[in-house]
Amino acid sequence: AFIICLAAAIILTLVPTLVAAFGGVDLLRSFAGTLAKPFSMAGAKIAEAVNGFTSVFSDYDRLKEENEALKEELEYYKDKEYNEQLLKDQNSWLKDYINFHSSNPSFKLTDARVISREAGNYSEVLTLNKGTAHGIKQKMSVVTADGLLGYVSEVAIDWCKVTTITEAKNSIAVYTERQGAQGILTGDVALREQGLCKMTFYGSSEGVQLGDRVYTSSGEKSIYHPDIFIGEITEIKIDSDTGEVVATVTPSVNLKDNSGISSVMIVCGYSSEVK
Repeated sequence: AFIICLAAAIILTLVPTLVAAFGGVDLLRSFAGTLAKPFSMAGAKIAEAVNGFTSVFSDYDRLKEENEALKEELEYYKDKEYNEQLLKDQNSWLKDYINFHSSNPSFKLTDARVISREAGNYSEVLTLNKGTAHGIKQKMSVVTADGLLGYVSEVAIDWCKVTTITEAKNSIAVYTERQGAQGILTGDVALREQGLCKMTFYGSSEGVQLGDRVYTSSGEKSIYHPDIFIGEITEIKIDSDTGEVVATVTPSVNLKDNSGISSVMIVCGYSSEVK
């Protein structure tokens, strides 16, 4: 093995020397380049692959940073839009609250929000986020900026339920603004789906017209505060069974679809009341 290695070393030393002595340097370089070409190409490919592999990670990091920046920017604009809408809603609600209180300065009002809705075949109830801890009691009137919504039918520590005026068990002493005609407003199963109520009159209904505005009256057993706007008369007819004049009242609050009701006011009493 030693001899073979020694011979190989001599040959590798002498051959280039002899080739160079006889002017074959270019030939030697060409031969060496030919032998090295596959290795050079393989090395270049490996280098390209390594560069491409590392660039993937550098591009990933760059794209990740850009994505995070875009997400933060998007969240900023989403929060900004939400806050602007929230401020707009609060301003609108405050305006409605002030307008209602201006029209009813003696009312003591507590604002509340609708947190759930229950709908069944015979009743529709809204749950509010205020209860006994906020001074809320059963049979308190509940209103919106548009008019009467209903009354508190059930109350707990931090929530209460509101039965709307379209429910059949409702009975409200009312009067018409223009003529002062007295009557009873009740819910009706047939009219409930349309968000309507019916009004029957105590005495004469002469002079009552379509478009007459209806308000709560100070009836002896009424659970509602007087002079709360309810709605307008949209139909007048004679009951075929009783022969009485019956008016259909369309509430100012949209009770056919109450999904638009989010904020309400609970009438807790009069500012002039002495406790």
